[in-house]
Amino acid sequence: MYGFGDDRNPASDTVNVMEEILIEYIVDVVQTASGGGKKSRLSIEDLRRALSRPADAKKLARMEELLFMQEDIKRARAQFDEPDMHPAGSGL
Repeated sequence: MYGFGDDRNPASDTVNVMEEILIEYIVDVVQTASGGGKKSRLSIEDLRRALSRPADAKKLARMEELLFMQEDIKRARAQFDEPDMHPAGSGL
């Protein structure tokens, strides 16, 4: 909340209300993504489908951006883990 201009130390009742709203939203998205069934695991496609409503367009775009960044970081880490980065006999 502080990142959006609120007080550095918001009132505890405000934090509690925000937490309740967030939990309710997450439960709603997960229930929508699971299709009301008792799936043990959700896929990214399930979440995409749940966030495909026009009201959630920004959330879907943010999810896609974070997924892209996750893959980008994974590729960058893989480049550092390649065996040719440590020449034979270098002691590394």
